[in-house]
Amino acid sequence: MWANNRKITLALLVFVGLLGAVWIIRQDRAQAVGDQQYDLKLLQQVVERIRAKYVDDLNEGEAYDAAIKGMLGTLDPYTEFLEKKQSDEMKMMQIQGKYGGLGIRIQKQENALVVVALFDDTPAFEVGLQTGDRIVRIEESSTADIDVSQAADLLRGSPGTSVKISVSRDGEDAFIDFTVTRAIITIPVVPYVGMLEGGTGYIKLNQFTEDASMQVEQALKQLQAQGAGGYLLDLRGNPGGLLEQAVDVAGKFLPEDRLIVYTMGRPGSDQRSYHAPESYTLEDAPLVVLVDRYSASASEIVAGAIQDWDRGVVAGQPTFGKASVQQIFPMDQGTALKITTARYYTPSGRLIQKTGERLDESGASDSAMGETDVPDRTSYETQIGRTVYGGGGIAPDVEIEVPAYPNLIRALNSQSMFIKFAIHYVTNNPVADQATFDVTDEMIDAFRRFVEARSFTYTSVAEQSLDDLEEIVRVRAPTDEVMASLADLRGKLNRQRELEYARHRDLLVARIGTEISAKLWGTAGRYAFAARHDPQIRASLEILNDEREYRKLLGDDPAE
Repeated sequence: MWANNRKITLALLVFVGLLGAVWIIRQDRAQAVGDQQYDLKLLQQVVERIRAKYVDDLNEGEAYDAAIKGMLGTLDPYTEFLEKKQSDEMKMMQIQGKYGGLGIRIQKQENALVVVALFDDTPAFEVGLQTGDRIVRIEESSTADIDVSQAADLLRGSPGTSVKISVSRDGEDAFIDFTVTRAIITIPVVPYVGMLEGGTGYIKLNQFTEDASMQVEQALKQLQAQGAGGYLLDLRGNPGGLLEQAVDVAGKFLPEDRLIVYTMGRPGSDQRSYHAPESYTLEDAPLVVLVDRYSASASEIVAGAIQDWDRGVVAGQPTFGKASVQQIFPMDQGTALKITTARYYTPSGRLIQKTGERLDESGASDSAMGETDVPDRTSYETQIGRTVYGGGGIAPDVEIEVPAYPNLIRALNSQSMFIKFAIHYVTNNPVADQATFDVTDEMIDAFRRFVEARSFTYTSVAEQSLDDLEEIVRVRAPTDEVMASLADLRGKLNRQRELEYARHRDLLVARIGTEISAKLWGTAGRYAFAARHDPQIRASLEILNDEREYRKLLGDDPAE
């Protein structure tokens, strides 16, 4: 404990020194705590005295690392110091949508690291890894006590290097060992483009990397050639990326030179405006932009511009609320400093920044709050006078509820039953027609039989309450009549469970069909099936297919 306190003391002292060093560039004195002033000479004396007199050797590297992180911790959550590996990976992820790795997506399920998605033509795909495989060892270390983030750090690395993993697979008695050579993995920017019912063209955009605008343009031209009459741009789960790409993507739907966004940096700094470039533009076709709470930054620039100019309907859930711009500045020894340099504003003048969670480049969030993030609920007006608000992200014109997954579906998913059934089904039905494939009642019955044979464990809320009640009753020496009543209730709940499969049929169809499609036709197959059964996509299609309602939402009511 004393050792920890000494380390903290050292880190704080060096932190003050660094803080003074930072401010000395601009002024001779730096304010630390209260009204006390510290100059560089005094701070240097403190550090030198610690070096000379402290009972242990000073680990200056550790102290300075802690000092840098402590100083940045007083700023907003998006300003951070990047070690060389982090710096290289972030540049690749943000700019190119690439990283060095295997080409898999993993989740923690049943205390195991499960492969839930596999990118086509990647090292993992080539060596024969499968969705549903449970990674039990990485090199010589068990994965039992590590989380997804720690596993990702072990699996990622420089292209050309190898990593040994062992997996457990259904139907195999022994672990299967793979030695996988890492390669540059390109995350699909536009993983799916397709025509949906009603002649609607659908584009799923995952992130705003350096070629996002080009890929969106190609997708729009492809859909236009197929006769699309309306368009659905899906930005759900898109954490953002390059500001310039957001401007270019928004410009695909807005006239040339239309203001998309403007940024303002430090007080007194110049305002910088970004306008729609001269390029391919689809100005008139009906448009819905679908967003959720993980749509952030560049996604909000696009949604905000579309909304402010009344170009289309924004639907879904309120967005994340990240209206800050970061730049990466190279530092010594391959490190870098990612600094928030400005905040951006939508064409109507809205700052959509809100306090709350922090979103990383993968779409994950954690709780973090910047002291400078001040909620702004001021009202603004779109081009035709619709009222919109600042702060709290982009509020959709039409809010579409996200369906709550019942306990049954969550339990089936957490125990990998959908993935396991997909493997079983495709093994016995390796050929299918993607255009006509769907999940039938017979397949759902087969799924139920498969689950029951796999010792699936699930306790409903009602059953858990009954378990608790029985425990209480047993302590009180219940009569036979009471126990008989409880047994009767238990039987009714068992029959009720059977009805849950029928009640949640739509969710079962979506999950079963998505996993089977992924096994048969890869990533594009997964998205294609999911798009046909996604309730938010279907609600968006209803908006596009109802011309009167669409025009009314944009302030043009044909009845008036």
